[in-house]
Amino acid sequence: MGIYVLFPLAAALLVALVALVWRFWGTYADRSEEAEAHERELAALNNLQANRVSDQLLTRPFDNDSAWQTMVQRGDAPRRPRRPPRR
Repeated sequence: MGIYVLFPLAAALLVALVALVWRFWGTYADRSEEAEAHERELAALNNLQANRVSDQLLTRPFDNDSAWQTMVQRGDAPRRPRRPPRR
């Protein structure tokens, strides 16, 4: 007899828990139009920042002369002063 009472009680508690989590998630995930517009704006900015290098530059293999020139230019660049080591 006890199992016939315990099973509906456990099922009701489980349904109540799922409904509570569903409601909490609905209020948590609900966003305003301004927040969505702001997120789209940030995503567009990130996309522009990520795609700075052109496809032609990425697909063009470097030859030895241009690679050497790049190394020489970076070596001639002024160096930043070194920080003392941390103790």
